[in-house]
Amino acid sequence: MNITSATLIESSNIDMTPSLKEYAEAKIDRVHKHFDSLIQNHQIKVVLGVIKNHKSNNQKAEVTINLKGGHVIRCHSTEDNVYAAIDTVVDKIEKQMRKFKTRIYNSIQRGKSIKAFGYDEEYLTNIEEADMAVPEDFVEEVKSYNEPKIIKTKRFKMEPLDPQDAVGKLKDCGHNFYMFLNIFSNKIACVYQREDGDFGLIEPEFLQVSN
Repeated sequence: MNITSATLIESSNIDMTPSLKEYAEAKIDRVHKHFDSLIQNHQIKVVLGVIKNHKSNNQKAEVTINLKGGHVIRCHSTEDNVYAAIDTVVDKIEKQMRKFKTRIYNSIQRGKSIKAFGYDEEYLTNIEEADMAVPEDFVEEVKSYNEPKIIKTKRFKMEPLDPQDAVGKLKDCGHNFYMFLNIFSNKIACVYQREDGDFGLIEPEFLQVSN
């Protein structure tokens, strides 16, 4: 497989040397080989860079895989050097892909539809041939899999705030994120702290659903 057609490798604040790109491609090739039946023609995006903050200049690697059905598998890692970050993030993404595959197999064994995962009956007819390299312990992994459950629902008043004021609320509450009603866009929004010490803002962009 020529993975360069399915893998996009970008850099941020770091020199993308030929040896670094080759190393990242070789590692991502492992993900393609193990999970090609899930990835199919979808792109794997790799971003390599340096996190600059007041504490350190750790080097990072982030992998994003957009799968069918709108599912996004994303992992990141920070290490002292970018090669170690690549090793760690590939291990993480393989674990996440394995969990995703386990959920699909679990649905198949329970006779449930897998359309929610973006796959149809044609996928079922090809799955055995496509996944001949599945480890023997995978069956036990599926049997022991427990579907995550929502065990608690929390409701609170959505406070209209300036995003900058929401950051102050985030600092006060001690959580990783803070949801609020953005007074500028009149949309539900979320602020979170980034690894570089700054903050990010997330707002929904509603898609039109066709009948």
